[in-house]
Amino acid sequence: MFQPRPRLRRAAACAAVAALALATPAAADATDTTITVSPRVVLAAPQESPVDFPGITRVVKGEVLPRNWVVVSRDVKIARGAEVAFAAFRMSCPGGKTWRGGTAGGDISASVLDRNALSRKPSVLVMAQFATSAVRPGETATGTVYALCR
Repeated sequence: MFQPRPRLRRAAACAAVAALALATPAAADATDTTITVSPRVVLAAPQESPVDFPGITRVVKGEVLPRNWVVVSRDVKIARGAEVAFAAFRMSCPGGKTWRGGTAGGDISASVLDRNALSRKPSVLVMAQFATSAVRPGETATGTVYALCR
């Protein structure tokens, strides 16, 4: 059986104590990132569209939604902690409608994670994120993610 030398044992013990002493204040200051996603809000004709949707000319911000088109929105709030985290959630279209496009506003941007461009889906998995260079630890990013359904 291997027996470390007493000097080596002491050095290892001192290194372990020093590492613990340095790590403890950092762990005490660390906060968790908290994410809040609101329940969906559904807008349909004769309500106005809250945003423009890239590539879709029939739905225009401030104008009445065309018949059979629906906008689904969710408010997102990400309070950044010591470690960066993003929100992933499902954007679901109401009864029988399918996802046609999406966008985001405010400090939040969105990426569709499971969209197959060749198929129409009643819901898609979306990741809401923020610019980590613009939102520092302790600050909050807020915005809204929108889905357009028909």
